[in-house]
Amino acid sequence: MSPYLTEDEINGLCKPLKQRFAQRRYIERVLGIAVAGVRPDGLPLVGRTIVEERLNNKAPSPARRGFNWSK
Repeated sequence: MSPYLTEDEINGLCKPLKQRFAQRRYIERVLGIAVAGVRPDGLPLVGRTIVEERLNNKAPSPARRGFNWSK
């Protein structure tokens, strides 16, 4: 098994996105996972263990932004 995600796994992780740069931006900004590099075809290199740790994290999600009606 490769230490990096395969093309199919990255496509599944970023399901609606098809462009490589958009996938990279989604992985970095939305998922908060550092991209190790970029292959010559533009596919972002993402470590398998980092993704598994990040996606299996049971930490509570941050509070939503918006109005606080409890006052």
